[in-house]
Amino acid sequence: MRPILVLLCSLFVFSAFAQRGAPRPPEPKVAQQVLQLERRWNEAIVSRDTAFISGLLAPDFLHVAADGSVNDKKTVLLAVSNPNSVINPFQSQDVRVRQYGNNTVVLTGWYLQTGTWLSQPFALRLRYTDVFVKLRGRWHAVSTQVALLPAARKS
Repeated sequence: MRPILVLLCSLFVFSAFAQRGAPRPPEPKVAQQVLQLERRWNEAIVSRDTAFISGLLAPDFLHVAADGSVNDKKTVLLAVSNPNSVINPFQSQDVRVRQYGNNTVVLTGWYLQTGTWLSQPFALRLRYTDVFVKLRGRWHAVSTQVALLPAARKS
């Protein structure tokens, strides 16, 4: 009888921890905050506002690119400020916000990014996942990953 009691207690404890970390609909204020940060991040990429981006990205931020390479905060800031790159304004589409506990939010969506690289035009459709964590009372991006989507079909 005792092993069954230990098993049941273990399952109860595991269940309690699992529920605490389960995604839930985001608090409206939290969703509004991170969506605003996401919009501002997109704008900062276009305007090369590395000061804003530096404050948004956590010190240990990682970006997983569509080719599988992993870039740290310093590399991302260098890419944003690169004069060989021009990014046109863009907006995230079909954004889903999921909240885990009080301090973690995951955003997923996609965007079409156009611009020029070394004066050559490009257009990329990318699906992304951004992870935000509240650190010292402020939301910071700790990780992002993008995947290349096929070009949109022409009707």
